[in-house]
Amino acid sequence: MRRLTTILTVAIGTTAIHAAPPTAEDWWTAMGRYTGDHMLKDGESGEVVGAFEVEWGVPFERINYRFHSIGEGPASMSTGFCGWDAALGKVRFLEVETGPDGIVTTMGTLADVDGMTYTWNVRTWNEKKEIRAFEMTDVFNADGVDRSNKMKSGSPVPASMTWTPVNQFQKAFPIADQLVGTWNFTENDQAKIAKVEWGPGKKTLVETTHTVGADGKTTEDSTVTYMYDRVADRVRMHFMGANGSSGWATPVSGKIDGATTMEISWRGRNAIGDRIAALGFRKLDGDTMTLTMTEFKLEGVSLPEGAARDAMTTPKVLTRAKK
Repeated sequence: MRRLTTILTVAIGTTAIHAAPPTAEDWWTAMGRYTGDHMLKDGESGEVVGAFEVEWGVPFERINYRFHSIGEGPASMSTGFCGWDAALGKVRFLEVETGPDGIVTTMGTLADVDGMTYTWNVRTWNEKKEIRAFEMTDVFNADGVDRSNKMKSGSPVPASMTWTPVNQFQKAFPIADQLVGTWNFTENDQAKIAKVEWGPGKKTLVETTHTVGADGKTTEDSTVTYMYDRVADRVRMHFMGANGSSGWATPVSGKIDGATTMEISWRGRNAIGDRIAALGFRKLDGDTMTLTMTEFKLEGVSLPEGAARDAMTTPKVLTRAKK
């Protein structure tokens, strides 16, 4: 039986350390450690048994969450919320689940917080009676959350499970790892390098382009940040140039003859506020990346034909530097 009590996470991080149950003023900082989407695994077998996602229903007042089971066995799904219960003077979560026990309601109250360890008192009812009560302990660590359950009465729940954070950025943008590295290229006979590096937790990418001088010193030309848009479930790119221009794009990846491709449609403004736009196309084939920019426009007007336009639209071949 895969009876799972899920409990919330908060869509905002916190570094607050509590050594006692949280209060009405700071409860949301304590709950901040549950941030993000997670996969739930059975503590003994390591099998993935469920997944959930969490969001603010009302910022700093109510947290909403949803859960569904994964894999074989009786299916279950639930929805719930968490917040400060003024009458109880405690953090409380309440959820309704359909699963092996039928339709059940579960309520939990946060009994204690000691550093990275959270202790909850949990009770579950079906339509007729209380069917279980147990103590649930969550221990936070670098890899997620280790949960253990100690039964007080009624039918048992799994003795332990782990929560593993889901990296939504890499899930939505699986080609990210192919971009990471230092790339050498030449633009208009000028030596340049592009560095693509992971951001914290490998949840973003930062791409910086530099001009390489005759003395070997580098000057940063531009920065592109790749970020996950949870609402759209897509990765967005934000460009900032040394000349004051900036813009946004949504990369669309694909495959051509075994090589990875990425199409980009940029929209933004230059330093004085004029609308700018361009199309980009990348082809990644091992340690070679070809970058082509076309359809440059200023206030909706295409660049005039000529040497300047040709220089801007000439494909650039980037070669990954060896480590």
